[in-house]
Formats: sequence, C-alpha cells, structure tokens
Amino acid sequence: MKNSSTLILLLCFIIPAGQIFSQELSPQKKAKPFIEINVSGGYNYSLFDLKGSGDLRSFWSLSDYAMGSGFGTNANIKLGVFASRMLQLKIKMELSYSHFSNSDSRAYSVGPVDMGWPNKTFPNINTPYYPRDTAGVSSLRLNMPGMGFGLECSVFTDRDNKSAFNFGLDLMATLITGRAHETIQNSNESYVTINPSLRFGVGLNSSYSYRFEDWVGFHVGTKFTLPNIFSKSSEMTDQAGYISLLDDSNTALNPLLKTKRIIGFMQLFAGITFYMGRM
Repeated sequence: MKNSSTLILLLCFIIPAGQIFSQELSPQKKAKPFIEINVSGGYNYSLFDLKGSGDLRSFWSLSDYAMGSGFGTNANIKLGVFASRMLQLKIKMELSYSHFSNSDSRAYSVGPVDMGWPNKTFPNINTPYYPRDTAGVSSLRLNMPGMGFGLECSVFTDRDNKSAFNFGLDLMATLITGRAHETIQNSNESYVTINPSLRFGVGLNSSYSYRFEDWVGFHVGTKFTLPNIFSKSSEMTDQAGYISLLDDSNTALNPLLKTKRIIGFMQLFAGITFYMGRM
C-alpha cells in the first residue's frame, strides 16, 4: 500500500513537470504584423517611350518624351488578410509621386501653341506642326502623382518573422502633367504646359524588408511601372499655351503621331517601415 502511494505521488509530479518542460522546448509561433506603413524614396530610370536620345528634339518631334532619369517618393499602407507558417498575403493602398526632367542646348521654334495645335500651326493655320531646331536653350519636366491598389505576398525567412521577401502587383491611376520651356536666342522665354492627363496602368514590385524592432524596420526594392496602358488619347489644343499628352496614335491629327507611346520606368527605392497589430 505504501509503495502504491509513493508511485502515485511520483506520477503526479512527473507528468506536470514533463508538460512544462515540453512547452519550454517547443518553439512558440511568432505573430506577423497586421498593419504596415511604408515611406520611401528612390531613383527612377525611364524606359520605352519615356526615354529619349539625350536632347529634346524627339519630344518636339512627337516620337517620345525625351526623359533620362528622375526621382520618386511613395507612401503606402498594407493590411494582412491571410497568414500561414511562412507566408502572408496583404492588400495595399499607395500614394506616389515621380518626377523627370531634361534640358537641351538647342531651342525649337515651336511657335505660338494656339487652338488646333498640333493639327494646325500659327500663322499658317492649315499646315500641320513640324519642329525646327534653332539657337537657344530649352528644358522639359514631367510630373506624375498617382495612387494604386494591389496585392502583395510576403515570404518570411526566419522563425521570428522579421526578415521577408515581398512580391506585389498594383493597379495604378496616374495624373501625368508637365511643362516645356523654350528660350530662342535674343528672345524672351516662353513655355507650354502639358494638360493633366489621367492614365491607368500597372506596377510590379519586389522588395526585402527587415524588422529590427517590433514596431519599426527598413525595406529596399525595385518597382517596374507602366502608368499609361489604358486611356491613351491625342487631342488638339483647345486653349492657348496648353498641349495634350499625345500618347495615342493619330495621323489624322498630325502625321508625326504614327504609333501609340508607352511610358515606363524602373524605380530603385529604400525607406522605413512602421508595424502595428498582430495576426
């Protein structure tokens, strides 16, 4: 009887102790952030018809936008919607701004940009516009504020869910505008404004992020953007001093508008990330 009582007491001690020891050895599942807020800046490299040959003649020849490089800023918020052991799916909302500029040691005698341009030019109103370079200087800038909505998948590389590679796709709405300045030798400076043109496109991004505290971390990555896949148009000027983006083909408007123009750029970015909540 005494031996049985001793055995029962030993079992009552060993079983709970074993459970506690087992819990200490088992790795605890680390939570993934529910909300991410990212702020970043980066270098933009122009592609396709956004890129020029170095001078601005190709812009005034209506063949491309004569840009080289620029800069961009982005701010986005990501919300986790699904998580597994090493993966997390998020929805993303983003605000962005991209800026490109170029200058030339030549000017182009564009003449007054009046109603009907580029189908008609002043003073020969029935003659389609055609550029002529001349002595002087010129410059051009393009501004692209935009917003996007998309999905992103994060692949975590450690048990603490601090290090991750991220891959995303965004649907973008971008307002493209800008201004071209011309100073012909021995003349005053003149300029024309590109009417704000709403375009729709896509963005593909990949990045690496690391959370060095529960609430803050950093990220670096690349983003490939095609902002004007949809809603291209080429229209006559209806207000003096303003021109259309002219990214659609329209030889009836001007023989120089032979093809649709594709605007694209690659961004290399880095920034800081703030984390909130868990899932």
